[in-house]
Amino acid sequence: MTKKLFIAWITISVLMLGSIGCTKKGPDEIKIGVMTPLTGDVSSWGEMQRRSTEMALETINNSGGVRGAKVKVIYEDDQADPKVGVNAFKKLVDVDKVPIVVGSPASTVTLAVAPIANEQKVVLLSSGSTATEVGKAGPYVFRIMPSDEVQSSIMASWAWDLGYKRIAIIYTENAWGQGLKDAFEKDFKAKGGEILTIQSSTQDATDFRTQLAKIKDVKSDAIYAPLYTRGAGLMIKQARELGLKQQILGADVYGTPELIQAGGSAVDGVLYTTFGDYGGPERQEVSKKYKDKYKIDMETYATYCYDTFMIALEAIKRIPSDKPINGANIHQALLGLENFRGVTGVATFAGRNSATGKTFDRMTVKDGKHVPYQPSKAG
Repeated sequence: MTKKLFIAWITISVLMLGSIGCTKKGPDEIKIGVMTPLTGDVSSWGEMQRRSTEMALETINNSGGVRGAKVKVIYEDDQADPKVGVNAFKKLVDVDKVPIVVGSPASTVTLAVAPIANEQKVVLLSSGSTATEVGKAGPYVFRIMPSDEVQSSIMASWAWDLGYKRIAIIYTENAWGQGLKDAFEKDFKAKGGEILTIQSSTQDATDFRTQLAKIKDVKSDAIYAPLYTRGAGLMIKQARELGLKQQILGADVYGTPELIQAGGSAVDGVLYTTFGDYGGPERQEVSKKYKDKYKIDMETYATYCYDTFMIALEAIKRIPSDKPINGANIHQALLGLENFRGVTGVATFAGRNSATGKTFDRMTVKDGKHVPYQPSKAG
C-alpha cells in the first residue's frame, strides 16, 4: 500500500468512526413544565395536579420513561393569577427550555400566556381551562375538556327543568365568569326564561353584600353564580345571612374543597356542574393507586390532571424518532391524537385544539360532601 493510499484509508476510517460516534441519539431526559396554583385561594387545584402528576411520573419512569429517556417535571406556581402565570411560563420556556407546559387550570392564566406560547411555539396543554375564549387562543393552546358553552347549556336546561323561570346572576368578571354568564343567559332566555338582574364581582372579592341586596330586591327563583370557589362559599354564606333562600346554581370550580371551607353548612344543597367523572376500569385502577399512595380518594379534577399529563407524554411518544422533541412536533402529534383512553374516558383532538369526548356532570353538596345529584322522586 502506497503512503498516499494509506493516508486516504486512515482518513476514511476516521470519518467513518466519527460518523458512527455522531449517530443521532435521543435525549437522556425529557423536561415537561407544569404550571398550576400551588398557593393562593385555589391552591387545592394545584395540590391535586401535583399529586396526580407525581403518580403518573412515577409510573412512566418506572416503566422505562419515554423514548428511552427519563421524564423530569418542573413545577411553577401561577397562583391562578395572570401576571404570576406569565412570569412562570416565561421561566419554564426561557430558563428550563421545556417544549410543553401542562396547565394552567385557570382560564385567565391560560389566556394571558397564550400569545407567548404561540410566539415561542411551546405547547400549552390545559387540564381545566374551560372558558370559551381558550378554544380560540391560538394553535399552540390545547385543552382536554369541552368549553363553558357546553357547561352553561347543561345548567340552563337543568334550571329550567327544575322549574326556575326567573334567574338572578352574579359572576366573576373575567374570561371564565363572563363566558359562563353570557352562554347561560343566551340559552336560558332561548327557553323562555327571564334574567332579572346581572351583578359582577372581582376574582378576589370577599364581600358580596352590595350585589346580594340588589338580587334580593328582584325576588328571583334561583341565583346562577359562576364565582371562584372561595368567593362562592363566602357569597352563599352572606346570602343566607341576608335571608336569601333561593336555590344557588354554580359551575365547575365548586367541586373543590374551598367551597365548603368558606361557606360551611350554608353551601348544603347547592347545585353545580363539573367535569364528567368516568367510572371505567382505567379510572378504577388509577384511583386505587392514588388512594394507596395519598390515603385519600382520587378527586375528579385530579383525574383530569393525570390524563392531561399522560396525553402530553403520548404526544411525545408519537413524534417520529428522526424528529426532535419540540413544541412544533408535539403540536402536530396532539392534533392527530384520537381515541386516547384514559382515566377520564376517551379524548380526541382530530385536528382541533379542544378535545371531544368529555362532558359535565350534575353535582350537589349534601351534609358537607360533594355528591352526584339525584332528582327527588317527586321531581
